[in-house]
Amino acid sequence: MLIDKESQVKLLKENQEALEGKIKFLQATCRRAGAQIKKLEAELKEATQWKEDEVEKFKARLRDGPSYEKRPRDYTEQ
Repeated sequence: MLIDKESQVKLLKENQEALEGKIKFLQATCRRAGAQIKKLEAELKEATQWKEDEVEKFKARLRDGPSYEKRPRDYTEQ
């Protein structure tokens, strides 16, 4: 009976070590994923700001540009 308990303790320790290894792996993976998510969120924020700036520039060009009636005629309007 004593050998049986010793083998059970040994198996439980091995199982515990295996589970601790899995925990460390999953924690490292989650940290990497979190870092990548933060990076992608920053890139998205930057791209969104760039888009908004470009839209505002385009609106300003339309607003400040010559009116349609005062524009020069092109070759298709003869």
